[in-house]
Amino acid sequence: MGNSSVSVARARVSGFAFVVLCILVAFGLTHPMDWWFLTVVTSFSSSPLELTGDLLTLLGEASITGAITVALACYWGRQRKASAVAPLLLFVGVGIEILLKYLLPHPGPPGEFSRHLHLPSLLHLPSLLVVHFSTPYSFPSGHMLRTTFLVRLISERNPRWRTLGWLLVVLMVFTRVYCNEHWVSDILGGVLLRWTLAMIAVGLDRQEG
Repeated sequence: MGNSSVSVARARVSGFAFVVLCILVAFGLTHPMDWWFLTVVTSFSSSPLELTGDLLTLLGEASITGAITVALACYWGRQRKASAVAPLLLFVGVGIEILLKYLLPHPGPPGEFSRHLHLPSLLHLPSLLVVHFSTPYSFPSGHMLRTTFLVRLISERNPRWRTLGWLLVVLMVFTRVYCNEHWVSDILGGVLLRWTLAMIAVGLDRQEG
């Protein structure tokens, strides 16, 4: 089995897992896990951790990750046409994310666990330029989807960035809950959706490799 075929097979498995998770979330079966993880993570209190969470919140915003995605598509597309298509699959994921956040009843964590952003003054202006929009529900996590998708594609092309990239992902997982932005089920949903799309993107990228 070729590398691209393996990627497609993995995409099918993760896609099926994502559908199963959607069903579990819809029936409220992830609620105990969500509450346990939230109470454990929010029991920590650390100024450096809060600053890290705030910076990652800004870094993972749709406008910033979208700009990175378009830049990658343009740069890689100069080498191979299939490589230009691969990063753009992220926008398919964003469309699925937004659709589910309107259709799948799963409200986000309660406000009493919220933490306010404490960005350095140098970053106040960039944060004002970021486009924010609210949705009624929180599943799946767009930050996890977008960040992990880009990390997977970039580390596939540049293995030397893999360790740093996955450290970023681990911090994103923890801080999404710590900053009261998402339940852990939202994070799992973002990761599974990302894995599905990233495997398809990697398969496309390898077709002409």
